[in-house]
Amino acid sequence: MLLANALVLNRSKLFRRSRRLSQSLELVGQSSQLALSRMALSAARGVTQVMNRCEDAKSSGFLDLSNCSLMYIADAIYLVLKGHNITKCSLKNNSLKKFPKKMIDRFPGMMIFNMEGNELEEAPEELSSWVSMKGINFAHNKLIRFPEQLYAMKELSFLDLSGNPIEDIDVDTLYSELPLLQQFTVKNLNLPAETVDMLKNHSKKPKKIIINM
Repeated sequence: MLLANALVLNRSKLFRRSRRLSQSLELVGQSSQLALSRMALSAARGVTQVMNRCEDAKSSGFLDLSNCSLMYIADAIYLVLKGHNITKCSLKNNSLKKFPKKMIDRFPGMMIFNMEGNELEEAPEELSSWVSMKGINFAHNKLIRFPEQLYAMKELSFLDLSGNPIEDIDVDTLYSELPLLQQFTVKNLNLPAETVDMLKNHSKKPKKIIINM
């Protein structure tokens, strides 16, 4: 009799534990579904945000894709803006590891370009095709070398390379090739003292240039 009662009691305990486990698993499943739904909703909002900004760019000529959590520039963006003259673009604070080279081909008249706060390690050769460029911001990326493609931008007046691990700059070439440079920002670079001194005192230094370091 005692053994039978013990077995009944154990079965009852096992049943309650099994029920609690089932309820816990059900809650986990619901939480997972909720998380996936939230992710899908967030992604949909992101796409809508990007498309809305593309529509705005059609009339303004300014494509603002800053703070959109982009890892690449989708082809759909180029299709939406086909035939429109985009002269300004901000890709600030995204997660881009490679320069979106298609932009150079699709938007040849680019004049202002902001790629601050991404993960760019190098600039493509095609960058030299943007000959109308007046201002470019590569601050807070992962550039190791000064992008020599910039020397083709003879109208460049604003350049920001702050926060990159760049170790040297050919100051003589910089001032010779970019005589219209008015503002050059090189804060938090790995430049040697000799280069810093040359940036300040070189004989070819443009008279109106402001150097922020």
